[in-house]
Amino acid sequence: MTTPPWHILLVDDCAEDRADMRQMLLRGGNRRYRFSEAQLGADGVRRVLASEHGPIDCVLLDYALPDMDAPQVLAALCQGSGISPCPVVVITGEALDDGLSLLGAGAQDYIGKHWTSPQSLKRVVENAIERYALQARHQRTEAALRLSEERYRALFNSIDAGYAVVEVMFDAQGKANDARYLEVNPAFTQQTGLTDVVGRTIRSLMPDTEPLWIEVYGAVALTGVPLRLERHAQALQRWFDIYAFRLGEPQACQVAVLFNDTTERMRVELALNKAKAGAEAANRAKSDFLLAMSHELRSPLSSMLGYAQLLEISKPPPALAQQDSIGQILRAGWYLLGLINEILDLTAIESGRLVLSSQAMSMDEVLDDCQAMAVPLAQASAIQLAFRSPAPSCRVWADPIRVKQVLINLLTNAIKYNRPGGRVDVCCTASAAGTVRVSVRDTGLGLTASQLEQLFQPFNRLGQEAGSESGTGIGLVICKRLVELMGGRIGVDSEPGVGSCFWFELDPETPLAVNSLDLPARTLLCVEADAESLQRVEALVAGRPDLCLLRAPDIACGLQIARSARPDAILLSVHLPDMQATQALLLLAKDPATALIPVIALGADLLRQDSDARLTANFSGFLAQPVHPDAFTLALELVFQHQGAAGQQAGAGEPI
Repeated sequence: MTTPPWHILLVDDCAEDRADMRQMLLRGGNRRYRFSEAQLGADGVRRVLASEHGPIDCVLLDYALPDMDAPQVLAALCQGSGISPCPVVVITGEALDDGLSLLGAGAQDYIGKHWTSPQSLKRVVENAIERYALQARHQRTEAALRLSEERYRALFNSIDAGYAVVEVMFDAQGKANDARYLEVNPAFTQQTGLTDVVGRTIRSLMPDTEPLWIEVYGAVALTGVPLRLERHAQALQRWFDIYAFRLGEPQACQVAVLFNDTTERMRVELALNKAKAGAEAANRAKSDFLLAMSHELRSPLSSMLGYAQLLEISKPPPALAQQDSIGQILRAGWYLLGLINEILDLTAIESGRLVLSSQAMSMDEVLDDCQAMAVPLAQASAIQLAFRSPAPSCRVWADPIRVKQVLINLLTNAIKYNRPGGRVDVCCTASAAGTVRVSVRDTGLGLTASQLEQLFQPFNRLGQEAGSESGTGIGLVICKRLVELMGGRIGVDSEPGVGSCFWFELDPETPLAVNSLDLPARTLLCVEADAESLQRVEALVAGRPDLCLLRAPDIACGLQIARSARPDAILLSVHLPDMQATQALLLLAKDPATALIPVIALGADLLRQDSDARLTANFSGFLAQPVHPDAFTLALELVFQHQGAAGQQAGAGEPI
């Protein structure tokens, strides 16, 4: 590629001198040139600044011109910036005493007009152009640096967050023991309340600083790994959210700290947490009170109902007036007992004490049972009741008792709040979302948009308080909670004047599906009344995708679940309210449905030392509380291995 010629501007009032300069440059080497000329200083300045003939690579400037001398021309070119738009070499006809002043005024060099040679002139021009390029590059770098510094300083001073650069100091063992402030922004004082900190160390400013802060800065300085944390600074009595990162090379030990004072937010959060804890405590106290009160009311109420029933069937029969009074007592008593039972259910759900038994179940059995219970009520109200048989695939994973409770409640409402001679249709289908949906459609008055918004609020009967039908306004709330606890959802579609369709959806029978690789291979029943102990077992099972956990709060419930679900193993707490673990073990052994299920005693340190070794020997394992994960895994593996070996032996002796 051909090097473009240098553009040289000759500023001299003497034509012969201009010609000499041109010839010397051309004879001085092989470089190509093109030339422009000016006779006056003002014309030369104009040509340089206007660049009408293209950029000029170098100016050869005569010292003494008719209108201006060289210093004046240089001043006009530099315009106070200290550098001209292009390199300038001053040509003088006489010896100069102020050559350095020319360099200071912006010239790159100066040379004698009559004692120079082509080679020296060429070198002077080349050197001038090279020095000018270096000088211009240096000025551009300095300008960019100044701009960057100005931007950094503007950002540094304007951000609301506190910002500081510290130099971490280490002791002889390499442990961070202090840090010196090198730079802070204005927000630093606002965030910390500290002033005049630059050059001082953290410990000199705050002697009681917690070691953690300096250790954090030391770790960032050594590793270069940024760190973020929110913590209370005891020395300043403030909370800070900080982000620390290393600056520069590791040997500089400099760390930048960007932080915000979060004291007010933490104060609000702590107050909210305290209020939440108080509200939860009050809610637990309310639940405990309702549970206790409901139990206390149910016992005498049951006695009252029993005696009223005896009076109703007594011999001789009561008089007509007495029969009416007894009937009023029974109706009011049964209503009150139903209300108490619903309050007990709702309180148990909201307090987290309700334990559900999840198992595979067929919806056709549930529908048959609910139809048998709902038919008498429908006949008494002259309501036509129609059940559509579900498909064989309508099997769900849920608690059978609670599913029936939900469906009976929806059926009862559909019959009670229907129009005379109305109709109720019940069906069970597979939904588009892959769940199993049970729908109860009635021909009642329907619900308005405002009523739908209040539908699942406790004790809200949607304006039916003055109606002839009794109710508490709790049933639908219980249904919603139960369905959600079983992993499903519940809803309603309604049109005023046409009727309503209440529905709920449950997950299909995936845990027991055939050929599914994601299903738990084993089922474990935990009979435990203590909530904390149960939570620990749940945490252990959560890490085992091959296990499905069933829960029971006492022996009675545990026996019922064990008979129906047939778990692969049972964790039996030795601290249960209704009977001893060894008694429960005998009951399990006597029942053919549960006799072969291995039982592991939970919290069994004392049980191992039981004097009746014959009973304790029937346990398949012992786990002390709190249960260690390794011990839990080992106990289950031993039980399942033994169970598998026993199954193989039994299978080998059976006829094919």
